[in-house]
Amino acid sequence: MSDPYSQGPQQPQYVSGPPQSWTPPQPPPRGKNRGTVVGLVVLAVIVGFIGVAGYLSSKSDPDTAAIGDCVARGSGSSIRVVECTDPASDYKVVGKVPDKTQVQFNISSQRICNPFPTAKSAYWKGESGGKGYVLCLAPVK
Repeated sequence: MSDPYSQGPQQPQYVSGPPQSWTPPQPPPRGKNRGTVVGLVVLAVIVGFIGVAGYLSSKSDPDTAAIGDCVARGSGSSIRVVECTDPASDYKVVGKVPDKTQVQFNISSQRICNPFPTAKSAYWKGESGGKGYVLCLAPVK
């Protein structure tokens, strides 16, 4: 006779499918991360190149010229700041006069630089119709 209260061997209960909160781990997609890394490196190199080029071009901009800096003639009527040891250097900045219009410069460019006795040339830069500055220049050679 069997014991009515004994249930016999237990059968495991199975639930169809995995539990709802569990998802199997997904391997990272191959190649996609490498492309992203390469793209970021290329972008960093481009940004760095633009930064260096911008720095170097602004360094030679006459707006950055200070008394004692040397300049060389550029294309047309432009000038650029160069090292005084550069063979291309033509003039040394001996004075800087702010807030002058182009008309004031054209009328009295020689008198603007009178306070700087070694000045033999002058250079004006500014906005047409507005004010700018005058660099008073002495020959280097």
